[in-house]
Amino acid sequence: MDSSLNPADRRAVAALASLYARAIDELDFEQLRRVFTVDGELDTGSSVRRGIDEIVAVMEGLRRYESTTHLVGEQVISSAAVDTCTVVTPCTAHHLTVEGHCRTDRVMHIHYQDECVRTKADGWRIRSRRLDVVQVDERRVN
Repeated sequence: MDSSLNPADRRAVAALASLYARAIDELDFEQLRRVFTVDGELDTGSSVRRGIDEIVAVMEGLRRYESTTHLVGEQVISSAAVDTCTVVTPCTAHHLTVEGHCRTDRVMHIHYQDECVRTKADGWRIRSRRLDVVQVDERRVN
């Protein structure tokens, strides 16, 4: 087990995944700004967004869904230094669309690959996040 981060730092780093999920699901992009560094990077697999303004802009696209629900799983946190670490977080993300009487749940099974840093002003933040999509299922729902 990697013990270079103290328990409080590990909790703060782990909380970033939950804060991200809540910000996305609530479309609270001001909260999302408190998850990433100002110069953060988000690699969605189809595009790379650099800087918090670009990250927020791409997340605005989530408004096309009636709702989303991101369920984060148990993380693996590894640290090579006191102020940086890498985090792998599994996530199941539901994206609900409604067209007429048809409701569809697009379920994405994702691994977030994060590089996190401790900033002097704001504490722990995600500097870069890559989404590795493992599988996508689409289901009709009632």
